[in-house]
Amino acid sequence: MILLARAIWSCKGSVVIDGALRICADAVVAVGSINEISPLRGEPVVDLGDSIILPAFVNAHCHLDYTGLAGRLNPGLSFTDWVDQIIEVKRSMTMDEQESSWLLGAQMLMESGCGMVFNIESVPGLFSRMVKQTPLQVCPFTELIGFDDGDDEHLVHLAKRELSENAQLSMVAGLAPHSPYTTTAKVLNTLAGYADQEGSPIAVHVSESEDEWEMFTAGSGALFDKMKGLGRIMGDCCFESPVQYFNHSGGAALRTLVVHANYLINEDFDFLAKPGLSVVHCPQSHSWFGYPEFEYKRLAKKGVNVCLGTDSLASSGRAESAFEELNMFDEMRKFKSRNPGIDIDDILDMATYNGAKAMGLERQLGQLREGMLANFSIIPFPKHLSDLKEAIISHEGCVSGLFIAGKHVFAGKQSIAD
Repeated sequence: MILLARAIWSCKGSVVIDGALRICADAVVAVGSINEISPLRGEPVVDLGDSIILPAFVNAHCHLDYTGLAGRLNPGLSFTDWVDQIIEVKRSMTMDEQESSWLLGAQMLMESGCGMVFNIESVPGLFSRMVKQTPLQVCPFTELIGFDDGDDEHLVHLAKRELSENAQLSMVAGLAPHSPYTTTAKVLNTLAGYADQEGSPIAVHVSESEDEWEMFTAGSGALFDKMKGLGRIMGDCCFESPVQYFNHSGGAALRTLVVHANYLINEDFDFLAKPGLSVVHCPQSHSWFGYPEFEYKRLAKKGVNVCLGTDSLASSGRAESAFEELNMFDEMRKFKSRNPGIDIDDILDMATYNGAKAMGLERQLGQLREGMLANFSIIPFPKHLSDLKEAIISHEGCVSGLFIAGKHVFAGKQSIAD
């Protein structure tokens, strides 16, 4: 099948005006101009008119099962206040609510052009029950929390059980030691070693909040007191930044997503630039909590692979606000508003190619090139806009269409594709 469009954004620096995209089964066969790609005998040709074709988004961090928490929490007086809120709300959620929340989040992502998401799975077994109910490519990262002596053995057993089941159902299955403050150096090191043994990536929330920063650099603050009250031995605090704690723990696997990295010292940048490490930034959540400026420019200058994620609706919006959704277009616009000097090409890369690269999938996803998976979305190209990249980042609402592995999985109200 050949799809014709007014324009194709295939990857950074590559725009085809009056473009044609040929797909066969689950793969991209050719990308070029209408004059370069002629239909074979009997081959279907669909003219999408004033539309843009672009790679489906790769959402590098999400909590789908928190989708139903939109508007139910607030930033509180501190990050620790928010943690208390989410623990209380999660305890009240039934399994049906968690399942419907997970599926609602998956649908939101597809409607806004997302083809793959790296999702933190906090409920064992939830992913394996839900994934067959959505065409979204969900890569599960089993959340692991433990800060008592002997927890490492129990967590490896849980990781082994979940990985053995999840790996059969997804392109990538990983582990998510929650954070340095909800684990220990021993647990982080043990899980990283097990992940490498299994060839799995890990994702860890690191240096997300001021409370976490104070806990590890000063041995004080609300989060320090909370974790001490829960029984965590706190003798490993008061020495270094959260990122350096993670570094010295040996908690980084060969492929590691460092999620957030909002508070950094000079030494942290060198560590984050190591091969196999990527940083995930969630602009909407970052803004909601009121965190200081994200150090994108310094990270990029060091060569760090920075990806975009949506995080969750537990850290977005307010009770009195309009309907909230998981949407990578919103994340890109929020990032652009905070970083007006960054080229939109780079922002689009953060939302597509960089996420794929983080998982070693850059030859399969994140761009539209011959031989890659046919994961792409279609959006209108308004006639009053001449700048393609501006048209993409300013898009609001549902996409016109979404293809995942060559299958047309979502059609917006104005979709022409079939």
